[in-house]
Amino acid sequence: MDLQQNLTENKTFLITGAANGLGRALAQHLHNPQHQLILLDSDLKALNKLYDELDASGWNNVFLFPMNLAGSAQAEFEQLAEGLDAFPKLDGLFLNAAILPALTPIEHFDPLQWYEVMQTNLNANFHLIQTCLPKLKASHQAWLVTISDQAVKNNQQYYGAYAVAKAGLEQLTQLVVEENANLQGVIAHFPALASHFRSKLYPGEPPCQNETVESAAERLIATCFKQQTHADITFL
Repeated sequence: MDLQQNLTENKTFLITGAANGLGRALAQHLHNPQHQLILLDSDLKALNKLYDELDASGWNNVFLFPMNLAGSAQAEFEQLAEGLDAFPKLDGLFLNAAILPALTPIEHFDPLQWYEVMQTNLNANFHLIQTCLPKLKASHQAWLVTISDQAVKNNQQYYGAYAVAKAGLEQLTQLVVEENANLQGVIAHFPALASHFRSKLYPGEPPCQNETVESAAERLIATCFKQQTHADITFL
């Protein structure tokens, strides 16, 4: 099955961290009247803005789910599960949302911030996967896509809880894919991307030296659609 045919099949995707940066670019690149998007983010204002942009182009199959992963409770995941009942299946889950505090050595890492990062970047994703698995298993072939970071892959210092959580999320992704034959896994080790997220961490860095989120989203989606092997992990 070629890429163009895959792109025009009816599919439903859930994207976390969808309001800005890479998540927003993923939503825009999956812009297709045949697809349904469930966009999850804590920034309701930015979510509504993205919804308006997609709606103005004549595409109405967009559903918003405002949720703060840092403070999410089990009741919110149960509410998400109830919302997913409206969809017969889920063809892709993009685990994109994350927080990255200032670069800090472990010796000086604030314990409360450590727990906040672990909750957002790892624990909440565990709950999301559990919540979405029944709908992912209802698809003949679904994707579990984890957005990671080359800084984690290269064991760069000072990334603290972010690096630990991302490493754990990669392991979680591989376990889930191995346990479910219809799932394809993609773990994207992206380099630095020209995003608002990056500019806050490195305010003096020229954004033009980094890959754009639009380019990264295009590469990631192309990789997903070209996969054919079940129970496989692709490292991008």
